[in-house]
Amino acid sequence: MSKKLLDMKDSKNWEKVFDTFTDGIYITNADGLTLQVNRAYEEITGLKAENLIGKYMNQIVQEGYLSTSITQKVIETKKPVSIEQEIKNGKKVALNGFPIFDQDEILMVVSFVRDVTVLNKIEEDLKQSRFLIDQYQQRLNKMQKTQNYVAESQEFKNVMSLAHKVANVDSTVLILGESGTGKEVVAREIHEQSHRNNSLFLKINCGAIPENLLESELFGYEGGSFTGAKKNGHIGIFEMANKGTVFLDEIGDMPLHLQVKLLRVLQEKNISRIGSTKSIPIDTRIIAATNRNLEEMVQDKTFRQDLYYRLNVVSIVLPPLRERKTDIPPLIEYFVNNINEKYKMNKKLSPSMLKCLMDYDWPGNVRELENIIERILVTSEENEITPKAGLLPWNPSVASILELEADEIIPLKEAYDNLEHTILQNAAKKYKTTYKIAEALQISQPSVSRKLKKHKIKWNE
Repeated sequence: MSKKLLDMKDSKNWEKVFDTFTDGIYITNADGLTLQVNRAYEEITGLKAENLIGKYMNQIVQEGYLSTSITQKVIETKKPVSIEQEIKNGKKVALNGFPIFDQDEILMVVSFVRDVTVLNKIEEDLKQSRFLIDQYQQRLNKMQKTQNYVAESQEFKNVMSLAHKVANVDSTVLILGESGTGKEVVAREIHEQSHRNNSLFLKINCGAIPENLLESELFGYEGGSFTGAKKNGHIGIFEMANKGTVFLDEIGDMPLHLQVKLLRVLQEKNISRIGSTKSIPIDTRIIAATNRNLEEMVQDKTFRQDLYYRLNVVSIVLPPLRERKTDIPPLIEYFVNNINEKYKMNKKLSPSMLKCLMDYDWPGNVRELENIIERILVTSEENEITPKAGLLPWNPSVASILELEADEIIPLKEAYDNLEHTILQNAAKKYKTTYKIAEALQISQPSVSRKLKKHKIKWNE
């Protein structure tokens, strides 16, 4: 049986070989004159061979078909070169250019081309998937707990009772309260108890994100809609949380022009990405929170009245920790257990330390309590922690330090040091010189200086 041999000197046969490659191939001579491109190159770039063959690379770049020339770089360096190139239609491609030598002189340059627009899209989708996985993992972690909050006081139980009532309806909720009172805890509980709990709960702090970024985070944008925008665009939080819940923390810090857009979301149940006129319908519940007085802001015209009424369908007011002190002991127990587990410790607080914590007003509320408990546990060397000198960031009363439970015993030297530290710290705040401190305490000035140094107390001298 006769076999028909392939004549490789025939240019048509070479074209057939080139067209079998899935990578794009671009061939020029040593002067940058385009000799050949294969079909894959045309499909990847959208450029036609007839517009390229017979033209020099400089001319092709000047005409705007390509952003830069890899051929020139290969000719200049006489080495393989890898670059990223942008095509006229906005596509990005990865190029690897190789010099072909005839002895020591470059005969031609062969470049292999791959579409990275698809790779970028895959990378963006991967980031989105990782984000969703993280959200679902957080949800799974929370589902494994029997309760996501600590409530012993009747005041906080009333708050949670109201939260559970509104969970199964889609009314907009406005949560009010001082910073650190647990507004996010209440918002999450509403979401977890609602029919939306299989979808995302996404939080955004309206006061922590720059104004120009906040809009794109909330509403998303189309590709190329502004300088620095991703080519493939960006999906916003409202769209991402469709069928779920968006928690707008610090809503009082939202700029006025975004308040208008948010009002439209609440009224029309759709959003438009930046750079697009297309309306995208959404089914997203909105929960807002603030520690500011929105009624006063409405009067001052720094917050829109119509938006305030739209948000304030159901308001939940969180009492500060100082008004629900019966929550402090269980919160302390909760934080101590978590920190012990986290750092593999086995520490506890003495009754006198608990009394010091109960006597404090907690201006930073639950968040401050959590931070103080962690500081106490990680900085103290004892397993049972007493109100030792300098351990707390405030001055406990002498009564709190000296008042012990019937079964609590501490060394007399430790009790004396604690009391001495508190008295010295109070005196150092009141008087400006060690001489006046000495006069008030009826000891010598050198003794005052030595004791202040011993207890590491600073004073305004």
